Amino acid sequence: MKRLLFCILICVLHLGIKAQEFKVTVSVSASQIQGSDKEIYNTIQSALTSFVNDRQWTNFHYEDIEKIEGSITINVKERPTQEDFKGEIYIQLRRPVYGSTYTTTMLNTQEKDFQFKFIEGQNIEFDENNYTSNLLSTIAFYLNYFLALDGDSFASQGGEHYFQICQNIVTAAQRSPNDGWKRAEKNTNKYWMTENYTNTTYSAIHDVWYKYHRLGLDMLGGENQTEARNNIYLALKDLKEVNDERSGLICVTQFIEAKADEIVNIFKGAPANEQTDVIAIMKQINPAQSSKYEQISTAQTNGL
Repeated sequence: MKRLLFCILICVLHLGIKAQEFKVTVSVSASQIQGSDKEIYNTIQSALTSFVNDRQWTNFHYEDIEKIEGSITINVKERPTQEDFKGEIYIQLRRPVYGSTYTTTMLNTQEKDFQFKFIEGQNIEFDENNYTSNLLSTIAFYLNYFLALDGDSFASQGGEHYFQICQNIVTAAQRSPNDGWKRAEKNTNKYWMTENYTNTTYSAIHDVWYKYHRLGLDMLGGENQTEARNNIYLALKDLKEVNDERSGLICVTQFIEAKADEIVNIFKGAPANEQTDVIAIMKQINPAQSSKYEQISTAQTNGL
């Protein structure tokens, strides 16, 4: 009987464990704003830190080493009223590479015109199908975007469920008075971020994340580095395929912004013919940074 009660207790305790999928640093600053009421920014930061890192976002249990790392930085530049804030938000996602101490950047983006309301003492509640505030919907969107990209990097189409949640958040936010949610706005906002990953025309973008990370970076420290680098090369060919469908896609832009320097470093040690192919692919996708990709062949040219 005692053993039965013990087992029941263990089960109850296990069910009470939150997934706590994230280890994300949240920072809220307002150095440009004059005034004595600075504590409100600490309050916002504390509330968002708890919202991000203590809430259960999935049905899975994450060990500490598995938690998704990143940062969310809000720089408040204006405070028109006691409850209204205007500024910028910066988002970064990082992923550890298997078998190494190296961490690769997955996302490095920002919104220059970020506006939100915050009332001290308000309930920090969120429902993906109901829009309540620009602040919570934006943060929740990016966290699910984190889960989606992370999922795609570990399994083919592994992030599909979370891209759907992102789409639900965007749909609910169509009645928002704030920018960043609607189709008719610039093609780099949250609407188009979701559209790119749920549009079957660009489905190869999911293979890009999987081949580049799980079949590429995660294998680079192993015995078959040539195969790992070749998988990264195949991922870049898939990226070109997506770009050929339509240039200027935000999914491609974000990938390049996160990976450009890394790609250069990976292929500096590749055979000359492989370097030539990668340089050509990257110049076509990202012509504005052509000189950066020329650095891939510099090491070999200099005999390094």
